[in-house]
Amino acid sequence: MRETTITINGKQVKGKEGDTVLDICQANGIDVPTLCHFRGLSDVGACRLCVVEIEKERRPVPACTYPARDGLVVQTHTEKLEKYRRLILELLFTERNHLCAYCVASGDCELQNLAYQYQMDNTRYPYSWPSLSVDSVNDYLVIDHNRCILCGRCIRLCDEITGVHALDFGHRGWKSLVCADLNQPLGESSCISCGACAQVCPTGAIYAKSSAYQGRPDECTKVHSVCSLCGVGCEIDALVKNNRLVRIDSPELADDRGLLCHKGRFDQLYDKHNRITTPLVRNDHGQLEAASLDEALNNVSKKFSELKTRCGNDSIAGLASSQTCNETLKAFRQFITDTIGSHLVDTLDGDDYRVITEGITNFQGGGELSIETSLQEILKADCLLLAGCNPLETHPVIGSHILRAVTKNGANLVLVDPIRNAFSFRTSVWLKPTEGKEGLTVNALTKAIIDEGSAKGSTEMKKIASSVKDVNVTRASEEAGISADDLHRAAEMLARSQHSVIIYGEGILQYGNPGLVTSLLNLAAISGSEDGGKPRIISLKAKGNSRGAWDMGMANRQNSVLTSIAKDSVKAVYLLLADDYVDEPKLLDSLKGMEFVVVQASYSSPITSMANVVLPSPTWAEREGSYTTLDGTVKSAARLLQPPSQVKQDWETIQEISNRLRNK
Repeated sequence: MRETTITINGKQVKGKEGDTVLDICQANGIDVPTLCHFRGLSDVGACRLCVVEIEKERRPVPACTYPARDGLVVQTHTEKLEKYRRLILELLFTERNHLCAYCVASGDCELQNLAYQYQMDNTRYPYSWPSLSVDSVNDYLVIDHNRCILCGRCIRLCDEITGVHALDFGHRGWKSLVCADLNQPLGESSCISCGACAQVCPTGAIYAKSSAYQGRPDECTKVHSVCSLCGVGCEIDALVKNNRLVRIDSPELADDRGLLCHKGRFDQLYDKHNRITTPLVRNDHGQLEAASLDEALNNVSKKFSELKTRCGNDSIAGLASSQTCNETLKAFRQFITDTIGSHLVDTLDGDDYRVITEGITNFQGGGELSIETSLQEILKADCLLLAGCNPLETHPVIGSHILRAVTKNGANLVLVDPIRNAFSFRTSVWLKPTEGKEGLTVNALTKAIIDEGSAKGSTEMKKIASSVKDVNVTRASEEAGISADDLHRAAEMLARSQHSVIIYGEGILQYGNPGLVTSLLNLAAISGSEDGGKPRIISLKAKGNSRGAWDMGMANRQNSVLTSIAKDSVKAVYLLLADDYVDEPKLLDSLKGMEFVVVQASYSSPITSMANVVLPSPTWAEREGSYTTLDGTVKSAARLLQPPSQVKQDWETIQEISNRLRNK
């Protein structure tokens, strides 16, 4: 990219073609005050604090919107400019009610920092003292309009990064406010509570309820880590004070995965369940009572040793949640398969793995998850097909990616789902089949593309055409309960697209039918959702580290371990739940009548109440390790908090049981 050379404060500096004067100032370490500017958002020149003097311009101009070009001569800190900035600050303070001593953002406020920088100990103008509303209806956020400076950062971010555009300006003049939708309370609007508006707000106008008055950043330790909740792999900056989480922020909101959702930003700050901090052992009266860690581990190793001798290695089965880290899952698998010698090890979401991998095998002869594409491809898409999923609920950051592709790229959105969700109102075509007819709908889409002669991927054509040769598009539409015209419109969009992406989730996987996955892969292969022989397809996996667990062989490839547990040959089950709160009727039923149950968990649940021994487990914030994202990237998470004294790392507990068994 061609360089641009300009002169700032008598010194020649360089920037890139397309930069603004502010971009070049910041790139060269020249401080120019701003309030409405935020990296990655469009610039509007609203606050006027970044005004600079440019030779041959009649008046000062905002540096954030002024395009740089060779030969410009710029002054950033003349006496006139400094007086002008001081005047703007005084007007901002007098327009609304900025009482720093009572504000949640005091000590972490850009407006306050500038007031200190310009030594603003008084104002020359009368205060307006308007009486403006405070919106606290949202579960996580508060908007205090009295502290708002109308910079528009939150509005631009909600539109350009989140893709929702729930916020905009409302009213006029001094009554102007940031409003949600048609001036609704935030909690009743289309806001998805991602919390990015609170992070981007330069004052205390938008703030999180969970972190209000809990501690300023300079009082906290900042720890960089990774959110482990849903598999997107969002990076986080956690603020920690006195071994307590104060706030979770995004390190860089403008990055492709910079956005956080309400789960990663807020939900993890709340303890919703009763914490287990000490081992529990069932006594002679059938009640769980507190015990030492040594007593609990001895109890487990003694019983496992006795069962191996009496009933064989396969009398013991291991089930793990895919919510915990790779290191713990690896230790658990090795314990069950090597130390115990049992082949009965599985993840709680192992059924999804078997459906996906068998579907991939039917498509290409090998069930490798690496066939799936990167999440970044969503942002480049010109057509998206969502089948049986609602990412705004299960994987909200992916949901935002989809909304950005639709609103910014003008991407077509095709929805294949019998259930209405948030995307139903944003679709180009909603194919609403009768429940259970999703596979027929996908096959009819594939056949429609082939019949029109616009199918791509000629190497796969014969095989795919053969798989749908008996499908009649008109009859299939009638049987599925959808309009044939809508189906043909959707087929045309997919056939014309140059960069389409197919995303599917639990609505497809719930049927346990690998053929549905194969059908979606076939559709990807003949439409614009194939890149270099690799289909652009993404499966939304149930847990935060499902991909990591499956990649290391934690999920039983052949059969569900729950099926084996139902047989009389299995006498004991070791359940590694970690901080995943599991309350599944199928699992609970399988544990009834079991001779010995060990549960390693962070929280009390109906499953821990059925255990013979309960071993405490650290929460997500108390462990460190690596996690594998939905699309196969391995990321490291740091420990944020120190666990209670009797709570060891999961892999340490597993290793200790293993050592005791080997010494028997």
